[in-house]
Amino acid sequence: MYHLTEAYLMALLICLTAAYLGALVFGAGVVAPLVVRTLGEQVGGPLLRAYWPRYHGFAVAAGTLIVLTTALGSAFSAVPSVYALLVVTLSGLMTLCFLAGWRLIPAINQARDEGNHASFVRLHRFDVMLVASGMLLALAVLTALVYVLPGQFTFWPST
Repeated sequence: MYHLTEAYLMALLICLTAAYLGALVFGAGVVAPLVVRTLGEQVGGPLLRAYWPRYHGFAVAAGTLIVLTTALGSAFSAVPSVYALLVVTLSGLMTLCFLAGWRLIPAINQARDEGNHASFVRLHRFDVMLVASGMLLALAVLTALVYVLPGQFTFWPST
């Protein structure tokens, strides 16, 4: 691949990953508390019940695109394969965290509907932990991509 093209594509991937992380943080940290604070739990609850599966679905779909992009790009990149494997692995783990959280949502809703407060709190905390882990892994992917971009020029063959 032409070296400048690769740098531009990597910069584009960095921007898209940063936008992805920003959307996740905004969606979890601003939208949900704002809905509960302004509409109350009675009105906001059904809205959030429909919101969280979409949030997780977006996170899984965009995370899968990041995994596929980094995996396909690593075949043509001058970045060492071990480093490319690190980025692919981190983005795969990020996507799996959101997928596991997405699969927990029906059980969380069922526990809430049945009035099983202990189970609801346990499952909800586990989902929050998975979402937070996914966000931290997205930050790690972003950091790994930003770290390698300036040093990428040293990976090019000197021939």
